[in-house]
Parts: sequence; C-alpha cells; structure tokens
Amino acid sequence: MKYIVIGAVAGGMTAAMKIRRNDDKAEIIVYDKDTDTSYSGCSLAYYISGVIDNRKSIVPRDSQYFKKFNVDVKTAHEVLKVDVQNKKVIVRDLGTGNIFEDSFDKLIIATGAHPVIPQIDGTHLEGIFVLRNVKDADRIKEFINTYFPKKALIVGGGYIGLEMAEALKVLGMDVCIVEKQENILPNLDSDMARLVESYLEQKGVMIKKSTSVLRFEGDKRVKRAILSDGSKMDIDFVLLAVGVRPSTQFLEGSGIQLLPNGAIKVDEHMRTNIEGIFAAGDCAAVYFKLNGKTMYVPLGSTANKMGRIAGENATGGSMKFSGILATSIFKVFDLTVAQTGYTEKMAQQDGIEYEVGHITKPHITTAYPGAENMTIKAIAELSSRKIIGAQIVGTKGVDKRIDVLATAIFAGLTTDDLFQLDLAYAPPFSSAKDPVHYVGMVMSNFLDKRKFNCTQEKLLEKMQKGEDFVVLDVRTPDQYKVKHIKGAVNIPLEMLQNKMNLLPKDKQIIVYCNSGVSSNIAQNILQQNGFRKVYNLSGGISNVTLEQLLERSTSNSSPSSP
Repeated sequence: MKYIVIGAVAGGMTAAMKIRRNDDKAEIIVYDKDTDTSYSGCSLAYYISGVIDNRKSIVPRDSQYFKKFNVDVKTAHEVLKVDVQNKKVIVRDLGTGNIFEDSFDKLIIATGAHPVIPQIDGTHLEGIFVLRNVKDADRIKEFINTYFPKKALIVGGGYIGLEMAEALKVLGMDVCIVEKQENILPNLDSDMARLVESYLEQKGVMIKKSTSVLRFEGDKRVKRAILSDGSKMDIDFVLLAVGVRPSTQFLEGSGIQLLPNGAIKVDEHMRTNIEGIFAAGDCAAVYFKLNGKTMYVPLGSTANKMGRIAGENATGGSMKFSGILATSIFKVFDLTVAQTGYTEKMAQQDGIEYEVGHITKPHITTAYPGAENMTIKAIAELSSRKIIGAQIVGTKGVDKRIDVLATAIFAGLTTDDLFQLDLAYAPPFSSAKDPVHYVGMVMSNFLDKRKFNCTQEKLLEKMQKGEDFVVLDVRTPDQYKVKHIKGAVNIPLEMLQNKMNLLPKDKQIIVYCNSGVSSNIAQNILQQNGFRKVYNLSGGISNVTLEQLLERSTSNSSPSSP
C-alpha cells in the first residue's frame, strides 16, 4: 500500500508516523514545499524575542530524521494538483523546477494554512512581515538585527499579534496594535478582552480599536502608516497578523469538497468526500462539540489529534474525532489568557438561555507567599445546568483551571458537579475551595435563583434606559473615593445592619465590592431582611471595564449617602 501525505508539520507528520506504526510495510512519501518539518509554530514569537535562543529547539527534526522510520520526506516539493480519478499528484521540485507525477493508494492532505495579506497599499515595502513559519521568523530576526527598528505597528489584535507585541517590547521597540474590531481578541467576550487591553496599556503598548490601516508609505522600507482615524504614524516595522486561510488553492476543481473559506470538509473519521482521501490540520474544518456545527479553528493541538485519526483510519481503523471546544491559551508579558467552550456571543447565536458569572479568586491560598488573583468568567446553560463556557484572565494558575473546566465541559458536568470535584489541595498549589469550586458554587446559586446576578453590560443598559434602582457600594469610604460606580451610595459592609433602613425595599438594589465577596455577604444580609430585588454586580468593580459606568473621585470628595 502506498500512502502520500501532503504537508510535513503537525497534522501531516503525525499521520505519517501513525501509518508507519500500523503498517510496517507501507510505502510512505511526504511532500512539503517548505524546507522545515515538524516545527513548533506556537514558539515562533519566543524565538524572535530570544526567549528560545536555539533554532533547533523549534525545529527538532529534519527530513533526515524520518528516514530511520522508512518515511521518505521530500521538502521543497510543492504539490500543484490532485488527480482523484487516476489517484495521482502533480508535484514541482522547487530546487530544480522539474514537474512530475506520483501515484497513491491513499492520500492525506495536511497543507495547513497561510497568513491573510490585507488589501492595503504599500504592503510590498521592506519591513512589513507576516509570521507563520520558521522562515518568516528568520526574516524578522534578520531585519531586526540589521536595521534595529524602534517603532513597530502590529495589524491585528489576535493571539499572534499580542504575543509579538511582547516580543517586540522585549527587543526595545515602541509598539502599537491596530484592531478594526471594537475590541482586541475578538474571540473573547468584550468584558474579558478589555481586562487584557487595560493590562497591555499598563505595559506601554498602545492600542487603537475600531481602526484600520489605509496605506503604508516609504521609499524602499516602510516609514509611515496612514490610519482610518485620520492619524499618521511613523514606523519602521510592521507585522500583519489578521488571520489565516486554509492552504487548499491547489485543490480547486479536484472534486474534493471545500467550504466557502477553502477549508476541506471532513467527517468524524477525517475522510473527505473522495474515497481513500483524508485531511487533517489547519487545512480542514472541524466541528464544535457542543452543537455539532462545522467551524474553522486552526490550532496545533487539534492538528495533532486530526493527524492521528487520519493515519489510523487510512490504515483501516475506525477512530472518531469527538469535536473541539476551541480551548486555547496564550501569555502576554506576565498575563495568561485562556478560554474554552461557548462565549456569550456564540451562545446567543445558538439561542441558548444561559447564566453568566464572574469569579475573582487567588490561584493559591492567600496565606502562602505569591498568591495572585485570576478572573474567571463562566457560562452555564439554564435548562441543563451544564457548564458550557469559560474564559480566564490572570497571572498564575490559569492553565490548570482552564484544563479542568475544559474537561468538565467535555464530560457534560453541571455547575453542581464542579463543587463536588475532588481536586488536589495544598497551600502552595491551591486553596481548600479552588477557584473551580467557586465557579460551581456561584453559578449554582445563580441558577437556583437564590442569588441574582448583574453584569456590567446589564447595569449600563439599566442606566441608559433610566430605570429606577439603587447602586450600593459596600467598600470602605477610602476605596469609594478612588473609584466607584456612578451614582452609587456608600454603606460599608460592617455598617449595613444598622443602616439598611435607609435603603428602599421596593426598588432593585445592585450591590458591589471589589471582587464580589463582600457584596455577596451584603446580598445575603439584605435578602434575609426583606429585600427581594438584590443583585450582585458580577465580579465586583475590579472587573468593570466600561468607563461609562465609572467615576473617579477627587481626594477631597465625600461618599454619597442614601
């Protein structure tokens, strides 16, 4: 049996090695138009910054490595066409220019994706780059080491853009991110994205949202960017990071079914619509586990799973792909950002009735040195009580919690189950009630309507509609003076029992503190004393990122009283 694999990175080489493990006598040929194989694309920003100083660390295996497994990897060979009727591929040797045919019994397509180049005048100028493979990183490093740029513009506020913002700052550049959407990180909910924006601005990264680049200017190298907000920026380095598209142009007219974005349509076995032809990795579509809908989410972890399944089934297996939750994580400076499952926007598009909550807790016991807070946004379905989505922003311990929550969502656990999870505890690693436990407790309270929750977006909506309600700040007067919600009255928690008679029982009361702990206690006190419409501001004022809600007091101002 002869197998041809197109693509020699995550999906392709995983498939090739799975074929070899299953079939010792198989003839396996891998074609790739690049010269690097099995590289770590997710490490490129750290290679550029110098955190990873050895190129071999991100390209640990070259084509020669696979010869000992009798896998023939032909780099610098581009597949131009797939002839499905005759089971042949047309290949160009990029070294010699020769074009030849090769036949196959089974074919696996794992050609990955390529960066989108936006239609902007001047993108041909030197100093403007994309970042997808190791050669891109080499070119960026060479340019930086030759011309020592000082002012960098990153077009696109996704994961790559933010990782490179850190890398370029580490290398001594002033960095500006231009994002045409209303927020950076469009795959996150806006409230969580704004937490990241605030952090980046503290780190000296300029962010321009709802803005696009009209054109780049310069003689030979880029010198200036003209933006849609009318501003001009002097720059000497540009990274275009506006997304990727599946590298499947060579399949047009082949009969292999493609989605409108060019992704190869595959079933749960990684089979295309053509018998004997499979696809895996960033060139192929996947489906979202929670609704079964096809989606395009190019991730290295997913590509490895798909490659294994494709290799198994190409050799006669019947392994099924269970779908994805779009779980992802990245770091920028000391901040970690992670997500899994539904966002609010996705849940709304699917017509799901849900409850949302924000929980801010330390990653370890506060008595142990080094405890740092993380903010978890959780989404639970009302009807099933299942946890269906989570997003986390914090400095430490985020990876552990997002993986637990992803596992819980994958397994269909409810918010009640989260509290019951038997998680490891010791002061250096967690708290007796882990942040995941708090997610379960808080969300169960919301679902049971024992507690009422109000997000900052709902609060702003109430204000804009002119609804009659009271906002109650239960922090200290000094904390109130620094920053508070507009129109909030201040009754410190320890004084609430004696002063609650000043609050109207016939109105909604929205209570808040810094993170939600003291306001939860205040909510209990008020509910147990006849107040029936008491809402807790989700996550507290520390997570309020809508400036329309905030008022920052002068040093001599006095807190408002009821």
